[in-house]
Amino acid sequence: MNVAISPAAGVKAPGKPSLAERDRRYKLIRAAMADKGIDVLLLPANHSRWEQMMADSRYVTTIGGFGTETFTVFPANGEVTAYTFNRAGWWKKAQNWVSDVRDGHNHWAANAIERMTELGFKKGRIGVSGLIGLTRAPDGLLPYHTIEEIKKAFPAAELVDATPLVQAARSVKSEEEIGLMRHSMSIIEKMTEAMKAEARVGNNERNVYAALISTLLRNGAEMPSLMIFGSGAEIRSGSFVPGTRTLEKGDLIVNEIEARYEGYSCQAVCPLAIGEPKAGYRDIFKTSRACFEAVTERMTPGTTFGELMDVYAETLKKAGAEYSGQNPLMHARGLGDETPALLGKSDIERFRKVALQPGMVFILKPGVASDKTGLAGRVGDSVVVTAKGGERIGKRPLDLQIV
Repeated sequence: MNVAISPAAGVKAPGKPSLAERDRRYKLIRAAMADKGIDVLLLPANHSRWEQMMADSRYVTTIGGFGTETFTVFPANGEVTAYTFNRAGWWKKAQNWVSDVRDGHNHWAANAIERMTELGFKKGRIGVSGLIGLTRAPDGLLPYHTIEEIKKAFPAAELVDATPLVQAARSVKSEEEIGLMRHSMSIIEKMTEAMKAEARVGNNERNVYAALISTLLRNGAEMPSLMIFGSGAEIRSGSFVPGTRTLEKGDLIVNEIEARYEGYSCQAVCPLAIGEPKAGYRDIFKTSRACFEAVTERMTPGTTFGELMDVYAETLKKAGAEYSGQNPLMHARGLGDETPALLGKSDIERFRKVALQPGMVFILKPGVASDKTGLAGRVGDSVVVTAKGGERIGKRPLDLQIV
């Protein structure tokens, strides 16, 4: 039985981001550029990690999705220019933020040099976002050749890392951005229903995965999209590659489900059990939910990430001595590789004193393991920080669902 879920009647998808939103972003970034003395900002084309590494270019152009490569030259003064591999004419019509869209054919150094020369740039400061230090790309995003060619073309210029500048702009979402993310979650919840309909004894993982992807596309989301998926009687985590395993009674299906809409994605962790799971699992997921609720309650503006980690630890302690946590607790969501992200010990220390701000959005997914049974699991959902505290975006039951 193949289930195809179409967009819900009466549910209107948000349109593309407005010109007012574009102007807000440009003003924000140019103020930060002025503060750092940056004359021109280069935003790389890099579609790794499901296009998460090309979020900066998309943030200022809206161009992207389905593997589109976009390199953007963003001057402190003057017109923004977007270079795509090809199909520039199509992209000029498909969006209204940038009128100067050109075929670059992946000659990114030559593209940058061409546009900066047109702008009259000879000396000053060139900011490169993605140069180094991203959470999931610590070595940076640009090829060595690109940097060297730009240096040779502008020997009197200074190249500086502008990664934190753009990350800071993207970390706090506007109402329009949050609206796109809410729509992403509405698609995710249709996907979870399709997953439940296909999760049965005798079916295989690929068919369930196919139902997820079909529903994603039918509801207006885009590829590529991160998906973690796996099944088994005592499975702790899935993989990025769907298998062909046949589902059996007592199996768990574990996952992390994403839907990218206009580039923006929420995520959800929605575990399923095919029939009654092994004894102990219900308590694992109940404890994960208790951690989720306790942390969400404390996600008020001004609360630090260190304080949230303390709430997580305290909630586990109350649940019983046998329970321990599993990283990551949470990481920011949006257009791509967002910050802050509490992925491991180094990140926890790095962001411990950083405070929450209204408009930040996270996937919160507290993992719980039992020393007594050896079992582990997690539930999770996206949460937006509001002036009143953390607000869960999803509406589905936040627990282990039995099918």
